[in-house]
Amino acid sequence: MELVEIGGDRDWQAALTKAKPNLVVVTTVTSALELLDDTVTSAVVKATHAVGAIAFVDDAYGARLRPVLHGGKPGLALGADLAITNCDKAGLAGPRAGVLAGRPNLVTAASAKGAEFGMEARAPIAAGAMRSLLAFRPEDLREEARSGQALAVALAEKLGRDLVVVSDLGPMVDEQDVLAVVLRRAGRSAEGLGLVPCEVSSALGMVLLRDAGILTVNTHGQPGARVSLRLKPTLDAIGRVGGQDAVVAAVDTALDHLASRIDDVSAISQLVLGDQA
Repeated sequence: MELVEIGGDRDWQAALTKAKPNLVVVTTVTSALELLDDTVTSAVVKATHAVGAIAFVDDAYGARLRPVLHGGKPGLALGADLAITNCDKAGLAGPRAGVLAGRPNLVTAASAKGAEFGMEARAPIAAGAMRSLLAFRPEDLREEARSGQALAVALAEKLGRDLVVVSDLGPMVDEQDVLAVVLRRAGRSAEGLGLVPCEVSSALGMVLLRDAGILTVNTHGQPGARVSLRLKPTLDAIGRVGGQDAVVAAVDTALDHLASRIDDVSAISQLVLGDQA
């Protein structure tokens, strides 16, 4: 089975016509919180149906971010045959599970195939997912977004506006930029450094967890998670660790901590891997 990937800002129509696919997956919001406009999603869905294929909307973040923060439409309202989201992002508290909706025959087929791989939602997971959905309040997500964006502005003032990306849910700092900040504070260049950017950003996550109780994808992300520094506070999370200024100070202190040890590869390894280093 051939996989063809193409961005929404490229000639996807030509790619779709050439590939003659059976299934087209449209990701509306990426893990970096980049947003695909609803008009593009709708056009892709229509073109997908025109070639007789199934349109599947990957709405992991988008199912809530698009309607609540950007006035977008739900995936199925855009014409998708199937839409999927999860229960532990963007205003939902968990469990780590997917919610698939759409045409009954396709949902049933997907459920049956998932059961073959032991991926079916058994009673505790199904109950947890239902409670998570029932507890969702759009205003909570809006508050999380306001809190995260305010944190991003404050962090940008500390680290520099050229380094901190202000996303819908909070600040993001690319791992290359994390390394650059650490090297600058250490007063050295990257020449002869025994570490790569993802190791430094992982170590940053461990210091934030150990010293400030701040969870990031660097310490708790599943395989495949990005290695940049991303702070996406859930409701009341910033208050629990001392407030916005405390979070910014924790990041600043953690960067200084790494800068003082950047040439000690064993110390960084110990931070990231613990006793397995």
